[in-house]
Amino acid sequence: MLPVGDSTMQVIEYALKALEQRAQVVANNVANSETPGFRAERLSFEGELRRAVDDGSFDRIGSATISQAPGAADPTGNTVNLENEVVEMMRNNLLQQAMVEAFNFKSGLMRSAIRGQ
Repeated sequence: MLPVGDSTMQVIEYALKALEQRAQVVANNVANSETPGFRAERLSFEGELRRAVDDGSFDRIGSATISQAPGAADPTGNTVNLENEVVEMMRNNLLQQAMVEAFNFKSGLMRSAIRGQ
């Protein structure tokens, strides 16, 4: 984490990194949607982020975890559901946009404070 000294910025930074990892997991699922026996995965970080926020311990925040996505396998043993992956991609993109907007807002507040406005 960057030594910003502000918990909001630390949360945003962690979330953006985890959301980027999640985007990679979803992209890997889509890329392997035709691979026999491939098991779709999900990345989870919200619980770890919530714990860090509750504890105020951002210096010891854990990493995101990858697990198998729920869902039935097709006849080839593949568990990727493209509809679910598209929804997950859209959800992830919206969360990334929200984090970028939060970062820009917080940066604007800090700039105003520095300028004495």
